[in-house]
Parts: sequence; structure tokens; C-alpha cells
Amino acid sequence: MFVRNGAPSIRRAVDSVLAQTHSNIEFIVQDAASTDGTLEILRSYGDRIKLVSEPDNGAHEGLWRGLTRCTGEFVGSCLSDEELVPDAVERAVGVFQAEPDIGAITGDALITDIDGKTTGSWTSGPFNLVDYLTVDYSPYFVSSFFRQTALQEIGLKSEAWGPLSIEFELWCRLATRSRIKYVPGVFGKYASHTGQLSNTSRDVLIHVRGRMAYIEALCAPGAFFDDKPLLRNLFIWGHARAFCNHAMLFGKAEMARDEYAIMMEALARHPPVFLDDVQYDADYQYRRAALDAWKWTGKALPGVIRKALGLPTGDAAQPAFVERLIERRYIGKGYWPTVLQTLLFGRKPPAIAGEIRTPPPPDRQLKARLYAEMALSYEAKNRIPQALESWRFAAIAAGVHEPADENLRADRKQGWADASSSVQ
Repeated sequence: MFVRNGAPSIRRAVDSVLAQTHSNIEFIVQDAASTDGTLEILRSYGDRIKLVSEPDNGAHEGLWRGLTRCTGEFVGSCLSDEELVPDAVERAVGVFQAEPDIGAITGDALITDIDGKTTGSWTSGPFNLVDYLTVDYSPYFVSSFFRQTALQEIGLKSEAWGPLSIEFELWCRLATRSRIKYVPGVFGKYASHTGQLSNTSRDVLIHVRGRMAYIEALCAPGAFFDDKPLLRNLFIWGHARAFCNHAMLFGKAEMARDEYAIMMEALARHPPVFLDDVQYDADYQYRRAALDAWKWTGKALPGVIRKALGLPTGDAAQPAFVERLIERRYIGKGYWPTVLQTLLFGRKPPAIAGEIRTPPPPDRQLKARLYAEMALSYEAKNRIPQALESWRFAAIAAGVHEPADENLRADRKQGWADASSSVQ
């Protein structure tokens, strides 16, 4: 547990750990010099917890210090606003002991408010690095456990780490070097509220910068995704959609704009990338529609109509036509009535300071391509079990295999379970 000023809920969190049915537990608590009574509550537990209280530079550093203090064979976590269900550790230890090749497990969670009242649930499903990097899937840390030897093998104490996004880098390193198993069933309770770390601007922006740096490194030449600029940008745009939407959901528009600016800075460090010969950026969907409109309508417009529309003639006509439609946010089929209507009467939306715009999320066919890239990356590293898992994800996304029950086709976990047993 790493904590700063968690007095309102920390006793409930600590008690949930100390009440585990598996009693052989080392309980490491890393306190960031709390000033709200947290420290006094923690000290009341005496030697049942191993407490260190010292200033740090944020949650990322608290997590790092806590992780590196752990000496147990398996490692889990429970933050000050969370809880473990009573048999969570017992079940996790049992899975690790039964399957020695597993480096980490992740399970399901209940969602609560700050007072511990259940407000929802989360069914996790199999860990998938592409979905994690596009932020279509994220395991809850409170429902996840790690084998100590796997943490050492990914360089917990022997390699340089980016100091800003430890949890994110931890999952990425484990996914590329170890095996992560999904275990159905609730292991913990995750608190969602306005005061949580993911809604604290300072910690979030530090974390986002760290994520961007690691994504860039992961897709660089010689890295796991060896020199894959399109994947890098798809991952960054996935973060822009998820993080900015989350901030807006909690009424934090300024934080959303700050997050977006960090992500745009990361994209600006690299040349433009193209998806199926179309530049993949915030205007991607408009750019595709505009190019389609030029193909079916624009290049057939007589010169007199081009002139009337204020379009140049010759080779300059196409880029001017496309740019005009992009400016006016054209989404259409390329038929001349809608094209001309947009050119004649369409209006560019008013500019908004710090406007947040993203391309649409990858469709199933694009996701299948990403899973295939992931499979090839695993094959290049001779990680054959993970490669086979990735090819199965690709098969599901591409529609090569669908669950038999129509009602379950949208269920990621069920689709995976079906495909795992039948797709070779």
C-alpha cells in the first residue's frame, strides 16, 4: 500500500488485508508523510504492518518505493480507498503454485464509492497488450498479483525504469517478457470518486508524460514493436480518447486539455504516419471522406464550377478541394449533392481554445491488424504461447471465429474462451 492523506478510508483498506484467509502476509505500507491523521491510524496497527513514512514526488514514486521493499514470493496491492475480498490472496497464491510459468494474474473487481458502497462491477477478461496500449482494456491493480521472480526478471531492481509511470511500465514489461493469466472472479474493490489518484491533476499529468515516453520507446527501432510508427500513433490516440474523456466525465476540462497537449507534443516529435495511404491524425475521418469525395465527385467537376467554388485549377485543385472539406468537417459518401452543399453552405465549426479532437477508434479489421503485429512481435522474441494468444485475438477481431451464441458475440471474454478452445 502506498498512501498520502487517506484517513477517511484507510482503516477499512488495512483491515481487509489483515483479515485475509491466507495469513502468511508481509504488509508493506509506504506513506508519503501524510498530515491528515493517516499516519496515526497506521501506527495503531503496530508491527502487523511494515510502515515507512517519508516525503515523495508523487504516487509513482510511492508505488516504486513500496514495490522495491516487498520481499514476499508474490506481490499484490491495496490502496487506502480499496479493499481485498477475504480470500483474494489465498486464491492468487493457489493459482501461482499450480502454474509456475505464470508471471502475473489479473481478475475481476467490484466498483465502490469513497465509503466502500458498491456502485458497479468490472469483468476483466484476458490481458492483451494492444488493448492495454490503446486503453480499451485496463486491469485493476487491486485485483492483480505478481510473482516476485517475474518482477525481478523484468528488471525491477536491476534495470533503469522511467520514473513517471511505474504501473504502466510494469504491465508492459510483464506482457512482453512473461505470461499474464486472467482468473475469473472478484479479488478486490476499486474505488471510483472525484478524489482518487486518477482524478488528481498533478499525478495524472506526470503519469501521462511517462506513458507517452514509454510508448515511444516501445515502438522504436529494436524495441518490442520494432520501428512501428503507426502503432505508436494509434496507441497515443487511444490514450487521448480514454484519458480526456475520463477527465471530462469528472468535470475536469482543464485537466483534459492539459493531457491532450502532452499527447500532441508526443505526436509532434515524429513525422506524420499513414493508415491505408491516408494521414492518420485528428482529421483522419474527414480526410478519408474528403479523398473519397474527390475520387467520385471533385475531379469530375467542370472548370467553371471549380472557379465558381473558388477552387484552383490544375494540380492544385485536389489538395484545395480536400482541405476545404476537412475544414468543414465533411463526413459523407462522396456524392455530388452533399459535396456541393458542404462546399457552398457548410461552415467550419468555431475554433475552441484547447479543442480536443481525435480520430475514431480502430474498427475490428484494424484491431485484427494490430493483434497480428503483436503476434509477429512475440514470434520475433520466440514467445510462442503469447504469439498464439495474439493470433486468436486477431481471429476473433477479423470475424474468422465468432462465439456460437449471437448474444455473446460482443462479450470479449466469452469470445476469447470460445476461440481459445477451437481456433488453431
